[in-house]
This record gives sequence, structure tokens and C-alpha cells, in this order.
Amino acid sequence: MPEHFATLAHAFDHQARKYGSRTLLKQKRDKIWRDFSWSEIADSAARLRAGLIRSGIKPGDRVAILADNSPQWVIVDQAVLGLGAVTTPLFTTSGAEEHRHVLNDSGARIIAANGDDMVKKVIALGGSIPSIEGIIALHPEAKEQSASNGTPPVMTLESASGDSPAPLGEGKREDLATLIYTSGTTGASKGVMLTHGNLLSNAEDAVAVLNVNERDNILSFLPVAHSFERTAGYYTVVLGGGEIAYAEGLTQIPANLQEIKPTLLLVVPRLLEAIYERVQKTVRSSPPLRQKLFGMAIEAGKRATEYRHTGKPMPPLLAMQMAIYRKLVFHRIQSVFGGRLRYLISGSAPLPNEIYHFLAAAEIPLIEGYGLTEASPIVSVNLLPGRTRIGTVGQRLPQVEAKTAADGELLVRGPNVMKGYFKLDQETAETIDSDGWLHTGDIAQIDSAGFIKITDRKKEIIVLSGGKNISPANLETKLVTDQYISQACVFGDRRKHLAALLVPALENLQELLKEKGLAGKPPEEIVKSPELRTFYQARLREFNQPLSDVEAIAAFTLIAQPFSQENGEMTPTMKVRRRVVQQHYQDTIDSMFRD
Repeated sequence: MPEHFATLAHAFDHQARKYGSRTLLKQKRDKIWRDFSWSEIADSAARLRAGLIRSGIKPGDRVAILADNSPQWVIVDQAVLGLGAVTTPLFTTSGAEEHRHVLNDSGARIIAANGDDMVKKVIALGGSIPSIEGIIALHPEAKEQSASNGTPPVMTLESASGDSPAPLGEGKREDLATLIYTSGTTGASKGVMLTHGNLLSNAEDAVAVLNVNERDNILSFLPVAHSFERTAGYYTVVLGGGEIAYAEGLTQIPANLQEIKPTLLLVVPRLLEAIYERVQKTVRSSPPLRQKLFGMAIEAGKRATEYRHTGKPMPPLLAMQMAIYRKLVFHRIQSVFGGRLRYLISGSAPLPNEIYHFLAAAEIPLIEGYGLTEASPIVSVNLLPGRTRIGTVGQRLPQVEAKTAADGELLVRGPNVMKGYFKLDQETAETIDSDGWLHTGDIAQIDSAGFIKITDRKKEIIVLSGGKNISPANLETKLVTDQYISQACVFGDRRKHLAALLVPALENLQELLKEKGLAGKPPEEIVKSPELRTFYQARLREFNQPLSDVEAIAAFTLIAQPFSQENGEMTPTMKVRRRVVQQHYQDTIDSMFRD
């Protein structure tokens, strides 16, 4: 178990003194990986801390960060935390309205932005963010700018830093460390107040259950502005003494995996779905004999999974088969992730069972967890070996309590539970009851061994006009496992039947489009073609077969424009905002329910 530190900054300072010149962070610039040592990052943070103090930043003040994952993100975070101020991260993919809301609601005094585009985003907000007194441009080529027309001045990281390092403030675990604004599925985002103790307790648990240590390295590509990457991919690695490499971008992840060969990797299901689709496409184009070999290997792997997940010894014949398939088939799938993985951790959204079974069969050390920002964020995790049950999100962390309410809602309590929502006392009281239980909004089942199974969102259950309750999230998860469906959103509340908006995966339809004379035409024209509609009708008939009549998708519409964060239809963690989609497509949705 890691040491019991007073604050995140004290934990970082302790590790920096311990590891000194060892590499903490890696970043690729101009095709070359550059190493940043523990002492280098700690010194830069201490100097920036001195500069922030000189600028009048006091304990409790909010400092915002608008930047993609980088060493500079860590430098700003540690500088802010070390003086007792509050880090307020913004998602680089959010629109101007969201950035304005977060900055104004939090009352941030300084914002650090990395890259000309991010600095321009802040400047474009002009006088609509009155609390901001200065912008710190973090990129090396940044230039200083004077204040003008209500726009705050732009400083470079160097000019914003002091000549000598500032010592750490006192601090305690009860102090506020960060405000993380949760997008939610409706209404303005709310600032989740997480203390040093909240985040430290969660990272301490993660280090303990995953045995994160000095030999571990992680490829970081999920936004560190989100609590999942922040706690599990940053603070946990710091406490364990490991190393963090920042991916160049989403398209470079495959190459970066080969270069870094991580032992830990945090992913969201969409990435694993893309990898699964790519492998399946390769198999389908292979000779029949190779396809048969692949199928036999996966079947054997699925049988072996049961033994591995329960910690039981494998029968000799199955063990021999696995040894063969390991060399002939599985090593190729494992090599996609670099070949050194100890844990591939999937979070943020449910992972389709089909993909979980496939990766587990190939001996990818996949574990699925569950959490929410208000819980710092990890609540539970499946562990290998012997403590995994596919279809569940595992067992609670050591310092976390979990139970279900009378209506099935999952309740969570522990040192990881947030202090509350910033300036929203009523919402806080509605979410954390008088006994300290956090009401997650998720419907769950907990079995006798403590494994938690999430079955639905409490507020997103569709109640058909006939009284039947339907989980739209479960149907959407299943729909997008179809290689020809990129995104799906299901509707039907208070209606007779279910209907869905479907975004076709056009990249997987090229052969069909050529055959039907649709290749090269605009997506808006393609989705309206009778030929494509007939194709998807057949796919949905197959999808509906195992479902009851009330669960079946009775109507659908193909749409050309994918749901995105930019148009407000997706949260930063890639969950569909059903109510926003409904507003945007109200007429289309209504038409699917007309007799």
C-alpha cells in the first residue's frame, strides 16, 4: 500500500525526490521521443508555482487548463495543487459556450492553454470571461501579448514562472483539489468538487489492486481533463512510480503502441470496437483454412477464459491447444497492443460482451471497471487472475462501500465520494444523502460475491405506452457491435414501439456502395437510397430475432451526420446525449412513430 500523503502535491514531491533523474513523462516532437525526468517536472512546477504566487493566486483560487495531454499539463497541475489552489480542466473538444460556462461558473482567475489554437479559443471569448486575469501559453513557440479590448494578457510559461522554486504549501486531504465539470445528459454541466483525499484514496486503491509499480509504463491518450485518465492514468502511475508516455494523437495510437510497448493502457469501448472490427475484416478476407484456424483458436480461448477468470487450472488438452494457438494466432492480436500489457482497462461505457469474450479468448488482459466523476471516479474493477466475471464491472475497491437501493439504484460511499457540486447545494443534497451515500443514477445488481452488474441508467429507462420498461443503452450497445452501424440512438418513451436513429459505418460499406452505384456520392444522398435502406432492414430483422416484440426496433432512420461533441450530441466521454439528439431530430423521430 502506498504511503499516506497529505495532498497530491506532497505525494508528487515525495516521488520526485525518490526518483530524481529517472524518466517520468515522454512526449514525441519532430519524430523523436523526449524524456522528462521527475526532478525536471518538479522543478518546472515549483517555478511556475512561484510565478502564480507572484501574480496573486491564493489557496482556493481556481486555475483552468485548456490543453491536450502533455508534460505541461502536469507542470501546471502540480504548480496549482502545490500552492493550495484548485485545478479546473477544460476539454479541448468542447465548444465556446461550454468553455465560457466553466470559466465563469468556476470563477477561474488564470487559464493555461497549450497551442496557438487553444490560446485563440480563449481570446475569442473576449470580455465574456471577466474573471480571467491572464492566459499562460504553454507551447514552446508561444509569444507574449498585451491585454487589449477586454482580452487578458498572454504570458509564456517562462515569463509566468519565477526565477527560483516556491516550496509546497501545507495542505490537507480535506482541501479542494479540482473542479471537474461533468457534461451529464441534460442541462448545464456541474462542477464536481474533488478533494486531495478523494483523489488520493482512489489512486491508493488502484495502486494496491493493480499492483502499479516502478516497472510500469502507460500510453496516455484519453483526455486527462476527464477523471478516468486523471486518476488512473496520471495520479495512480505517479503513486506507483511508473512512467507516462503521451500519444501523438488518435491516428498515431497504433504506431505509438509499438514504440512504447505499454504495460498499462486505459481505453474506452469505441477503440476496442474499432480494433475488433479491423481484426474481423482481416479474417474475412483470409483464405478459408486460415479463417477456420482463427475460429478454432477463439473457441478454445473462450473455454480457457473460464478457467483463467476463476483461477482454476486448465485441463491438459486445452492447455496444449492454447500453447499452439498462442503462437499461431493470439500473438498477432496481442502485438497490436505492443505485446507487454499487464492490464488493458476499459471504462467510461459498457463494453459489448462479444468484444469482451473475443479479447479475453485471445488472452488480452482486459479488465472492465465502473466509475463516475463524483466518485473520483473508480468504484469497482474486475481483477485478473481469478476475480473476473464477464458481464459485470467487478468488485468494489477496498476503501469503497456499495449497495443497491430499493429501486435498484447503485449507492456508493467512501473517502472517494465528492465534496459536492460547486455552488449547487440542492443538487448536492439530492445526490449525496444524509448517510453519505452517493446516488449514482445507475441501476445495478450485486451478487453474493460482491460482483456489480450495471443494468441501466435510472433516468434513461424507456417506458413504452404498454407499460414495458426498456433499456435504450443496452440496445444501443448491441446495435453498434454491427460492423455497418457506427452510432445508434433509441427512442420510444410513452410510445407504442421503439425506433432508432442509425449512423451508417460508411467505411465498411464500400463494396456495397460500388455495387449499387453509390460510391463517391455525398453521405446525405447515400443514406436516402432505397438500396441502403433495404440492406439495413435486413440487418435489423436479424438484430430483432432474439428480442421480444416490445424490445424490437420497429422503425429506423439512417442519418448522414455523426453525433459529435461539437454539435452537443455527445459528452466528452463519448456518451450520446439523448435529449439533445431528440431536439435536433424531433421531426424525424416523430415521423417514425406515425401509423
